[in-house]
Amino acid sequence: MSSLIREKQSRSPLYEVSQNTFVDNAEQHSSIPHSMKHREKLTQQMEKVYLYHNQIRQSVICDRKDFTNNFLMKRVDDWERQSILKIQQTASNVRQELTQAFAKHTTEMSEIFAEFSQQLNKARVQNNYIENDIKYWLEKLEQFKTDFQTPKTINIISDERAPAFIPKIKLLLASVDSFHHANGDIQAGYRGFTITHGLSNGDATIHGKTEYYSGIHKFRFQIEKLGTPKWVFFGIISKNASSQANIYRTPTAYGWAGHHQVWLNGAHHHQYLGYSCEFDVNHIVELFMDCDKKIIRLTNETTSLTHEIDVPPIKCPLPWTLYLGLYGSGDQVRLLFA
Repeated sequence: MSSLIREKQSRSPLYEVSQNTFVDNAEQHSSIPHSMKHREKLTQQMEKVYLYHNQIRQSVICDRKDFTNNFLMKRVDDWERQSILKIQQTASNVRQELTQAFAKHTTEMSEIFAEFSQQLNKARVQNNYIENDIKYWLEKLEQFKTDFQTPKTINIISDERAPAFIPKIKLLLASVDSFHHANGDIQAGYRGFTITHGLSNGDATIHGKTEYYSGIHKFRFQIEKLGTPKWVFFGIISKNASSQANIYRTPTAYGWAGHHQVWLNGAHHHQYLGYSCEFDVNHIVELFMDCDKKIIRLTNETTSLTHEIDVPPIKCPLPWTLYLGLYGSGDQVRLLFA
């Protein structure tokens, strides 16, 4: 036992360092294979990402040359085919009904003509007619011919009151903008198309970059994240107005928010002109701006709600810019630019 103690005491610091170094080196060498495997796995994943990138790049190149395979073009083609089928089916049904109606009409007119022929032959055989009778028979024949060829009891009309069985399609082009100049805990990301509230709760607003002097502009947004209290503002502000994080401190702000709020010149009006709307995650919202008529309109495409307000140019002078607001931690809205 004493010899073991002496042996431990006789070991120099150099021995201890060498031993520890050996252990550290052993651990380092043992981690090398793991590190190499991890790097190899990352390399394989990167190759897959780059391959996927090349596939999308090829799609972009092909789309520049040929738009016929675009999914929206295919929707137009499908609408055309379905409309043609509906038209053909409706035409076939009307032709069948028309054939039956003409058959009945021909039978009825044949009976009338038979009676007329009998009277005409009787007068002709008996030689019992004068000049006025000849004129009468000719007028009757002309009238019969007209009634037979263009019957007054059969016609084709457009049913204006019936719901359209072929819905009209139209092209929707949304305007493109981006955001900057934030007030409060809010920032723009993804090239300015997405706005996100910070980790705190509180009022925060942000401007669009483009100034709108005239014309009609449509913007579509998607609410991607919306926590309690589920408050988001969509609207406009005069470009030359000073803005704050709080909308109620911001003159010239016009627009809509959750909880049935309408904002007019920075003042809150509850359920103004019957406005009733709550926003939620994944709602698609369109903001319509008509600078010439001085109106803006909000459409919640998810709930099919639409509301319009006038924007007095005295209170909100042109040019206008987009003006959005968030409140909750992590709330996020994206401008749908494509």
